[in-house]
Amino acid sequence: MKKSLCLLRHSSISSEYRGKYLGRKEVSLSEAGIQETERIKDKIHEKFLNGKVFLSSSKQCRETFDTLRFPKETEPEFREELQELDFGDWEGKSFSELAEVDLEALKKFADFSPSFRFPQGESLNEFQTRAEVFKDHILSSSDRYIFVLSHGGILSILLCSFLGLPHSFYTKFKVSPSTLIYLDIFKNGQAVLTDLIRLSSARRSEWPG
Repeated sequence: MKKSLCLLRHSSISSEYRGKYLGRKEVSLSEAGIQETERIKDKIHEKFLNGKVFLSSSKQCRETFDTLRFPKETEPEFREELQELDFGDWEGKSFSELAEVDLEALKKFADFSPSFRFPQGESLNEFQTRAEVFKDHILSSSDRYIFVLSHGGILSILLCSFLGLPHSFYTKFKVSPSTLIYLDIFKNGQAVLTDLIRLSSARRSEWPG
């Protein structure tokens, strides 16, 4: 049975976080983010409104979901695998700030070596493993229409995984706030990207993520 998958990155948050690495911090949507969510509603195919819904438990994802106003009987399933990267001590810092104190670590991050670990945070291997665990869960699901609302980093990694691309290719996808990605997944596990809809061109963090 073919599955249809819709991935959505949560809507925009305050511009004060622009250019900063933000992983586990929970923040509210900005006014612009709420407006984005209102605009994205009509672009979500109706079949997903009555399908299975998976969410990151972060505040920005919960607020995005609430604003989308799915049917009242829809009960989203919160999955730990859908949390954003744990940047540890890098949380809330910009590339420019980090380049002054730890340029070598930034280069290792850019190379996307699985052994690289953010200071006091998560390793890239742990991050990739989370994505693979969630992917396997999707592939084994009996649900035909699946909606996933999460963060830019984890969605980019999932997209690479479903399409059979190296995880290091995640920077080749610009998953801005309120970006919708549609995939068809076939019985053999092969996936096809069928559509990508962007409402915002904003990129919150600087190179490489």
